[in-house]
Amino acid sequence: MPTAGYISLATRSAIKSAITSAASAPRRPRSRAAGFTLVEVMVSMVVASIGLLGTVAVQQTMFNATANASDAAVATRLAMRAMEEYDAKIITAGPPLVDQMAAAVTTGWATPSYLSSLGSTSATLTPDCRFKREVQVVNLGPSQPYNISVQITYALDTGAPKIVRLDSQRYKTW
Repeated sequence: MPTAGYISLATRSAIKSAITSAASAPRRPRSRAAGFTLVEVMVSMVVASIGLLGTVAVQQTMFNATANASDAAVATRLAMRAMEEYDAKIITAGPPLVDQMAAAVTTGWATPSYLSSLGSTSATLTPDCRFKREVQVVNLGPSQPYNISVQITYALDTGAPKIVRLDSQRYKTW
């Protein structure tokens, strides 16, 4: 009867032959295609991160360009709106003579006002009213036109302001 810790002679010979056959079996050489080394993985991660950083940089550039184009479109619309306000002023020879532009004549650029993207005005620069509008109306003399200039300055918070300027002539009818 077997007792604890006792191994039969048949079992011992089976274990010995298994060990001997495993030790004497020809070894297969390790294939290079079996996996990646740590250096290969690290190099591939560096290459992937450089590509990812390039993608993020392009995305940031496109975001800035889109914001700048949007601000330019708003500034142009605000300048056109101001120009239309001056085009609506009546100038007729009469009788009676009506010249609503005479009251709008300035000696230089008028006091700036700040506009929101929807056109509401403010006397000071605020985060909402960030487009500065300046207007200049010059009377060139009798039988000469009025020169009207509207200038919208935007991107005041970036340190590199941009300007949209529209100029027009308004002829007198007399």
